Amino acid sequence: MSQWIRSGAYAALAAVWLAGCATARQDVTGSGDDRLDEAQATDADNKTALGHASSGECGTGPGNLVLIDARNGNPISCASFTLSRDVEDCQPSPGNECPTEVVLQGRTNARGEVMLPDPALANVRLWAVAEGFQASNRDPAPIPEGKVGELEMLPEDGFLLKFVDVEGNYLPNLTVSFKQGGEVIAQLRTNELANVYFTERTPFAGEPVTIEAEGFAAVTINGPQDLGSDGNTVTLHR
Repeated sequence: MSQWIRSGAYAALAAVWLAGCATARQDVTGSGDDRLDEAQATDADNKTALGHASSGECGTGPGNLVLIDARNGNPISCASFTLSRDVEDCQPSPGNECPTEVVLQGRTNARGEVMLPDPALANVRLWAVAEGFQASNRDPAPIPEGKVGELEMLPEDGFLLKFVDVEGNYLPNLTVSFKQGGEVIAQLRTNELANVYFTERTPFAGEPVTIEAEGFAAVTINGPQDLGSDGNTVTLHR
């Protein structure tokens, strides 16, 4: 799973599941991430110490990394963004936020792409911040020459789940049913990124939910602790 929710956002997700009466939700990172503001403030020159992106309504030229909307699999076109990298080998987890440094700011092009100033940056964990999305990241992995890497952006609002098998393979185009008390409360199909998206922040009202999908054993989710280390992954067993 390439995306992680920062520690503050994970705590917010836990509060959402446990109580439908949650009050004001924390921001993208849970503690006040001002990198988006920095991106907007410097969009006129779009420069950083390590790279720059084109100014204007859209970035120009081809890119080697595309920002993708996790809700629908579409590229996030012409969006103001800030891209950062971990400054040390660090695995983010609840309560352990990795230090980062900005490597690129600007706007994505019409295809949602940005050009990494150094291809070697693909070999470290990259974080992206864009308006309307949580701080999301890409696991370190080289991008083959002539190819475009992907960074899946988690929505700031609503509730998103990713479905994988025990080997971590994505399960796209899978029909999944959500039950509470034996009653089906929702039936959705995963998109090409193996995600389903609820517009409501509290779709399960803090109660356990049983998830069923053809060809897989039913699984009961009692809370964020059952949703993987990132807080939004459902693992299905055959």
